[in-house]
Amino acid sequence: MCIFGLNLHSMNSLRAFLEQKTDLSESDWLFFENHLQEKKVPKKTMLTQSNSIEQYVYFVTKGVFRFFIELPEKDITFDFAFPNDIMSSYTSFLTQNLSSAAIESLTEAEVLYINRSDLQRFYTETKNGQAIGRLFAEEFFMRKSKREISFLTLSPTERYVNLFKEQANLLQEIPLKYLASYIGVTPQALSRIRNRI
Repeated sequence: MCIFGLNLHSMNSLRAFLEQKTDLSESDWLFFENHLQEKKVPKKTMLTQSNSIEQYVYFVTKGVFRFFIELPEKDITFDFAFPNDIMSSYTSFLTQNLSSAAIESLTEAEVLYINRSDLQRFYTETKNGQAIGRLFAEEFFMRKSKREISFLTLSPTERYVNLFKEQANLLQEIPLKYLASYIGVTPQALSRIRNRI
């Protein structure tokens, strides 16, 4: 079954993602599916504004997004999301406090998403809802930990190479200034790193 209007390929990708990580009964999937929405996101669109309260968890089916902090002198890009990633300003989503981060599309993109109240119902009203909730929390925690460890243990060149290995086909979609901000160097230094490798 698929809700009228939702992209079947996108739904199958999300289902496969969930089934890779945890048990998912047919009835649990139908409940989840019936509360999903789909959105086409134009390039350079703010999906989550800083100083807003996050209400959604997203599954990226197409495109590239960046997470960033808006500072008076410049933006700091601290993460990217690619197809088959889940994303949210998750601390804000959990606490319902204002988000310090913003999420912006860097390309034309598409997402599946579920709102907070529907996700809370999924957690409490389905057989494996709590397991899915733990999965989401673990995914966000692991992304955060991986990012922090890379800044503590890897050089900018190593951080760039790792990102290149993971997403070589989509890296060209990310403007140099955002890549440089992400790995913690100037655009000029990143250009030198790219030339060397």
